[in-house]
Amino acid sequence: METPVTAPSLHQPAVQNCPECETPLTGKYCHACGEKPPDSHDLSLKHFIEHGIHELTHFDSKIFRTLKTLIFAPGALTADYLAGRKKRYVPPLRLFLVIFAISFFLYTRPGVALYDVRFITTATAQGKGLDKKLEQTAAKQHITKEALYEKLNEHWQHDLTLFQLGDVFFFAVFLAVVNWRRYFVEHLIFSLHTLSFAFLYGCVIWFYYLRFGFRQDAALVGIFAVVLLVYLWRALPRVYAMSGWGALLRALFLVVGLEAARGIFMSFTLIVAMMQTFGLAG
Repeated sequence: METPVTAPSLHQPAVQNCPECETPLTGKYCHACGEKPPDSHDLSLKHFIEHGIHELTHFDSKIFRTLKTLIFAPGALTADYLAGRKKRYVPPLRLFLVIFAISFFLYTRPGVALYDVRFITTATAQGKGLDKKLEQTAAKQHITKEALYEKLNEHWQHDLTLFQLGDVFFFAVFLAVVNWRRYFVEHLIFSLHTLSFAFLYGCVIWFYYLRFGFRQDAALVGIFAVVLLVYLWRALPRVYAMSGWGALLRALFLVVGLEAARGIFMSFTLIVAMMQTFGLAG
């Protein structure tokens, strides 16, 4: 007579393999992947609520700790991450993407355009041709030239903000130039943290623009450059074991390099914005 086969139960699991990776279990948790087989306690409403509260408060404490360290201890996030102290902070890529997403939302809304093409049309000889092209296109579409200018500015702001994602790579390349004996991934981590601070600074400055109007301000650009220079001057010794004038000179090179890369992005995205505007208008 055959022994009847009973179905697996949450109360008394018959399968002693990890439900995630199929590794034979030797304890409560899988030693290979850390997964825990389900039991009746996991499916209770009390456990579900307690677990949800724990995850929420744990994330809150982690994000606050991460932001505090990012702002007040330049370079410490990167140094801790490279030293293996990762669980206490939000991962660098996730941190950057969250702050970048907030910045992208703030600076790409209708009516928000820090970069005005009118400056180019009035300050350069090539700009006069662009102004004439805008005037002709506006006449064909039976709209005002000012409305077309606003459309072009909005495209430019949107494209430039999106292309600032490339700053991470180029800044890491500049870091590799001045610290070529380190792994490139180390430079990427430091780049993510530094530009997370830069975009966070931009989110704060957004409130100034909200109060006084969204237009490019040379004074704010200069202040940002100084803030970033001081930030890097403090961060480089923690990550790259350099100090004094060496750290300051490297910080200056990095700021100049980053601004040069952004200048290239500005020119490229202006061309893209013109193609979008005239294409839509045509």
